[in-house]
Amino acid sequence: MSTLRLMLRWSRRDLRANWVRVAAIALMIAIGTGAYAGLSSSTTWRRLSNEASFGALAMHDLRAELPTGGLADRGDLAAAAAGIEHAGLITGIEERLIVPTQVDASTADATVLVPGSIVGVDLSSGPAVDGFHLETGRALTPADAGAPLVLLEHNFARFYDLPDTGTLAVSGDRTLDYVGQALTPEYFIVAPEGELFFSEANYAAVFTSLETAQDLTGLDGRVNDLVITIADDADPGLVTAELEAAFEDAGIGAEITTRDEDTSYRLLTRDAGNDQRFFNVFAFLIFAGAAGAAFTLINRLVEQQRREIGIGMALGVAPRRIVLRPLLVAGQIALLGVVFGVVIGALIGVAMRAVFVEFLPLPSWETPFQFGIFSRAALIGFAVPFVAAAVPVWRAVRVTPVQALRPAHLSARGGWLSRVTRNAPLPGDSFAQMPMRNLTRFPRRTLLTVLAIAASITVLVALLGIVDSFLETVDIAEDETLGATPDRVLVDLDGFALADSPEVAAIAGASTVDTADPMLRMGATVRSDEATLDLLLDLVDLDEGTWRPTLTAGSVGGEAGLVLTEAAADDLGVAVGDTVTLRHPLADGAESLTLAETEIRVAATHPYPMRPVAYMDIDHAGIMNLDGIVNGLSVQPSVDATQDEVRRELFHLDSVAAVRPAAQATQQVRDALDEVMGILRVISFFALLLALLIAVNSAGIALDARKREHASMFAFGVPVRTALRMSITESLVVGVMATLLGIAGGLGVIWWMLNALLGDTMPDFAAVLSLKPGTVATAAALGIVTVALAPVFTVRRMRKMDLPGTLRLVE
Repeated sequence: MSTLRLMLRWSRRDLRANWVRVAAIALMIAIGTGAYAGLSSSTTWRRLSNEASFGALAMHDLRAELPTGGLADRGDLAAAAAGIEHAGLITGIEERLIVPTQVDASTADATVLVPGSIVGVDLSSGPAVDGFHLETGRALTPADAGAPLVLLEHNFARFYDLPDTGTLAVSGDRTLDYVGQALTPEYFIVAPEGELFFSEANYAAVFTSLETAQDLTGLDGRVNDLVITIADDADPGLVTAELEAAFEDAGIGAEITTRDEDTSYRLLTRDAGNDQRFFNVFAFLIFAGAAGAAFTLINRLVEQQRREIGIGMALGVAPRRIVLRPLLVAGQIALLGVVFGVVIGALIGVAMRAVFVEFLPLPSWETPFQFGIFSRAALIGFAVPFVAAAVPVWRAVRVTPVQALRPAHLSARGGWLSRVTRNAPLPGDSFAQMPMRNLTRFPRRTLLTVLAIAASITVLVALLGIVDSFLETVDIAEDETLGATPDRVLVDLDGFALADSPEVAAIAGASTVDTADPMLRMGATVRSDEATLDLLLDLVDLDEGTWRPTLTAGSVGGEAGLVLTEAAADDLGVAVGDTVTLRHPLADGAESLTLAETEIRVAATHPYPMRPVAYMDIDHAGIMNLDGIVNGLSVQPSVDATQDEVRRELFHLDSVAAVRPAAQATQQVRDALDEVMGILRVISFFALLLALLIAVNSAGIALDARKREHASMFAFGVPVRTALRMSITESLVVGVMATLLGIAGGLGVIWWMLNALLGDTMPDFAAVLSLKPGTVATAAALGIVTVALAPVFTVRRMRKMDLPGTLRLVE
């Protein structure tokens, strides 16, 4: 008992003498374990919240969508679905009318004029599928059927900070009252077809009764969309096959998709799973860096007690008692690490929850405390200090007392690296050579320190590099979209029209319009021997149009041919000149569209980074029976007109559904990245803090380990600045190695994320890998400048060093 009390008293003395380092090392462990626990908890919260939100609003399992411009009589889609063999598996069914429009929600302070959709639903049933979650205002009721009342999509309203209720206008200058703001599963993340994700700044959906939607669009009694829920144990493939057969028998050309193909659902659910992998990478890197740094620093703290261990062995103290003292220090660090880790993990979880709730305003957020995750992280964090302390003690008690009493600089062998560099010619005097020899004398220690700092730099480079890659991709998309027409505006019509019709002439003859090139935008599918891809097919004038896509291979002209993105051609395994199968709409009568397949060659490729975007010359619209038909225009403003003036003038035309700047999609990605940066800042902060702690504490422990060397130099008149310069040089070498390794590791993580994670979550987005000079400079500032300057914090201790007391030691 007396020995235990002595050891406890001794450990308290050690704690008082090294409390700053003990706390700092414990904080490193806490950052590693807390980051893992906090990041992992946020992913679990997202999964739970997704399930609760989609379930509460009965998101569709299957969707039947008619081709662009296709219509059916109300009741026909539901009747065809109800007539399938396994109709009993259908638990909910809802017919809708969805048409493009232009939404003017301008306020006294800002002009808000964006494209969007009018979504008409049957209010008598709720709707039963893809319901609404009211955020503000009141809900639409069956009594509102046919009234000029709508609900405004909440993400759009939140972005522009619109009032809870108010008025807006849609195409044709029709004024409507919005009585509230609502969320619906398909718009949890706003990503309309053909656009990039997080489009709430540039896309507005308005929800209303089916009767009101039909009245606003002049499509009385017509629908073009059907959503269905099926029993939990039903086979979606079986129901889909029966629905396709039923629609074909009814002469309805509908494209059937599953819930998993919905962009909002895919991004949220797959993104949550991929976020786990994403966060695991960074949590592992932060934890590995923290654990490695803690291991090295604890190791060095214990090695400073090597002489005392040798004295104890010489006096006959049993090894098990000698081991107890450093393990008690490890226990102090472990206990503090667990306490700090829980606090930091909770802080990270709270910060991540706040960012996600702001970023993804789901109807339901489930955020229970994750005891299992925290327990696993705390257990690992608790074990690290004991392992780190046990290794040097085990090495010390295995040698003779005389060997244990030898100073560290004499007992360190350094291995082959030290032998190679011992006689290697180095520039400068002894003071200039000493830092490199110190590093090679303890190669294991140097390597662990480099790896620990490199892990933090890897996290920082990867996070910033992802943003760089997205921005570089957006820049490519913007350059390709604009070309030589930076003011180009895209006009969507509310349906098909003859190219020489009065409606098209009214747009081309507007006072703010210089030129108006015809366009035909259709959804299509392309199939090769290797893959099948959905396309957003634009038929434009590829020969004489004001704007044309940049061709990276092949040429246009002659027979009909597709111009695919480079990424789409690569996925399909085809090259210019190969033949693919195009499944496309086929006009069959005045308003009827069916689906047909045509063998067509790949004429060329273009560099746009969204895989589905494809082009074909509008002169070949005959393969769809749409010669001389358009549903959009590419407009170049007149010399003295702005894009907003074009949008304002065309907004009042009845035939115009939407008017938007050509580069609108790229701006919305930049807006989304600004919000994503909130998540990245949380992770980056702790990575930066960890690197700083490692550098400062490593410098401090190095000073203690070499205090007799410094005292000897100072006693012989060597100035403090020389010793400081040596320490800075040593840290500089470590920082350079860690930075180079961290940048290489960051590039590897970026490549993996873009190809593995992003390819699964957003397969249509072909991001390019990019690392901008600013990111490299930031990494250099952290890994080289910060680490090199860390010894500056030891200047005060150098100047106040007690030289006689430090040198009073008998070898």
